[in-house]
Amino acid sequence: MPENIKKGTFLNFIAYTLSGLFFFAFKIIAARGLGPEKFGIISVMLATVWVISRLLATGIKDGATRFIAHHEATNDTEGMAKVFLDCVKFTAVVSFLFLLVYLTLFTFLTRRLFSEYLSLSLLFAGSCFFYFFLFFLRGVLQGLRELKDSAISIIVEFSVMLTALISFFLIAKDVRLAALAIFLAPLCSLAFILLTSIKHRKRFSRSLSQSPHTKKLLAFIIPTSFINFSSGFMTQLGPPLISFLASFSLAGVFTASLDIFKAARTALNALFISIFPHLSRQEALKNKQKLELMIRNGLLLVGLVFLMLVAVAATVGQTVVQFVYGKEFAIGRIHLIMMACFTGFFLLSELFNRILLAKSMIRQLSISWIIAFLVLVALLFIPLSPLFRVEIAFLGTGFIAFIGMVISLLLKKDAQ
Repeated sequence: MPENIKKGTFLNFIAYTLSGLFFFAFKIIAARGLGPEKFGIISVMLATVWVISRLLATGIKDGATRFIAHHEATNDTEGMAKVFLDCVKFTAVVSFLFLLVYLTLFTFLTRRLFSEYLSLSLLFAGSCFFYFFLFFLRGVLQGLRELKDSAISIIVEFSVMLTALISFFLIAKDVRLAALAIFLAPLCSLAFILLTSIKHRKRFSRSLSQSPHTKKLLAFIIPTSFINFSSGFMTQLGPPLISFLASFSLAGVFTASLDIFKAARTALNALFISIFPHLSRQEALKNKQKLELMIRNGLLLVGLVFLMLVAVAATVGQTVVQFVYGKEFAIGRIHLIMMACFTGFFLLSELFNRILLAKSMIRQLSISWIIAFLVLVALLFIPLSPLFRVEIAFLGTGFIAFIGMVISLLLKKDAQ
């Protein structure tokens, strides 16, 4: 049964809170069991899986959510079926192209990203493949506003990851077993969605409409993939960048320190996921008053969380990192404050991503993120330590992107 925005946000909050706790426990156990260097390798694997899968698949996910929600609002079951079938084709094409590129770069990736571990490289490819289809099907569920099933699939994903790690580490504390736990997470979550999604088939027509045209859907999906990569997930580039600029050990330290801010991101993801189909629905119904209320409340909530992140970084952040991960993961307070600031700007950017995507302001979003990405590249060349370079680059990127999206929204409002 479709959920409203309050119930959807609550369900996703519970799901992301539990999954965040599971994932936090996973990383604590992995870090303490493997040590900074091997934990750094696992951090790089995780980050690379999520960067690639989100870059290639979240455009399809959001396309499914956006257009299924739009057609569902107007009872166009034939349009919903057209969107679903097109997104299946896009996901299959993306999977094939990914595997082709992966096989071409197999030796390089195994050496530079996975420290010569052949098994990690293969598990990485399998994890990406399953995440492509997992994200797409979650997008379908969210477009249908079946947020309960989507939320349960998230809990399944991270509970499997944690349970598998604990079970494997009872046998041996090995980096390859940690990678196997990561691989099993999307596989089991995907199996759950496939088993539970059968009941939603009747909501789709057996015949297809001509709307939206495949080219129109692609025009939404392709830039949205870049937008999503740039927004909530660009910070996933941190561990791979630091491993290239410095070492796997420093990448592990960076990951552990950034984790103390992940609780806020986890909680707000509940809002971002549930608000998007409802924003899209209100856009289809031309309900401007409801739209403005949702935007204002979302901005107030994210702004408050931003201030709380900075306060935690400036006060108890160092103590929390050392207590949870151990003294070998200790880091300076200035680094924690930098992490809190760029996390806050990326959260604000993610909120405005949802708003502008619901309004189909793809061109404005793309321009904002292209400029921000150029800023990222430029700041990575400043003559500072690798850690400061990455932190300053992310801070500049998040700030520029957020300002660009705010200006775009204000200009459109004035034009109306």
